[in-house]
Amino acid sequence: MCGRYTVFTQNEDSLMTKFLEQAGFKEPLSDIYPTDAAPIITLFDGKIRARYAYWGFPSPDDHGKPVINSRSETASGKRFFRDALFNRRCVIPATGFYEWSRQTKLKYLFSGINEEIIYMAGAYNEYGPIKKFVIFTREADDDISDIHNRMPVLVPGGHVREYLTEFSYYERAFIAAPQRISRVLVSG
Repeated sequence: MCGRYTVFTQNEDSLMTKFLEQAGFKEPLSDIYPTDAAPIITLFDGKIRARYAYWGFPSPDDHGKPVINSRSETASGKRFFRDALFNRRCVIPATGFYEWSRQTKLKYLFSGINEEIIYMAGAYNEYGPIKKFVIFTREADDDISDIHNRMPVLVPGGHVREYLTEFSYYERAFIAAPQRISRVLVSG
């Protein structure tokens, strides 16, 4: 679930452009793949800031693929995610995420209905000077369940600070009804 997303924007005055600039990106980004660098939003010195990080925690066995997602229902009980979840939550700004139908193999782009940016719930760890993040997932809602059984946990834009600072909001975000998303078929 959520193995690729996009941060594409053509609008120089967009909030996403500001996040990219604040995180140190000089060029626009489009599709983000596992292990790519991307902006994350964190709380730093009491301020919400965009920072530079790589998608995926190193595999716990040092030989497998990076761990890019974590089930929200079990993250707090897993030692691999627990410390980041409690101490280093982040949101990952995106203009949409992709999912492929398991039956037809068609690719769909899911995006916010009323917002330019969606905020996916996540957490990050620091590996020396390098930050790496994971995206938390949940059971899919009606907008996506016919395509895939999981989806990112989405944090409404007005609740980003709460998600970053209040663990109780984190718990509520995972059980609250997800915000509505739209989908567009992008390839066959």
